[in-house]
Amino acid sequence: MKGILWGGLTIGLTGLAFWIILGPWFPDSTIAMGIVWAFFAAPSVGGLWMLYMAIRHEQRPWRIVLLAFFPYTFVWYYFDRVRQGKHITRRSTA
Repeated sequence: MKGILWGGLTIGLTGLAFWIILGPWFPDSTIAMGIVWAFFAAPSVGGLWMLYMAIRHEQRPWRIVLLAFFPYTFVWYYFDRVRQGKHITRRSTA
């Protein structure tokens, strides 16, 4: 059930991005333009962060690496894997 909700959120955010690009609305103020800029920068930065975390901390990172190429899946990765501590971290020797 969680996967369906996360998939719906990802599809919804991607649909919102397409509506912003193709729709009639154009940001009039600097604040609105900054929000739109952050909305379109988040998938790139979040995807790179997700790649780094998966390669660095996951025992089998390839599935997570492939998911990082879908927009906004870093939100799922943060709330479902990182925040709950489900990824396997390396032990410190100190």
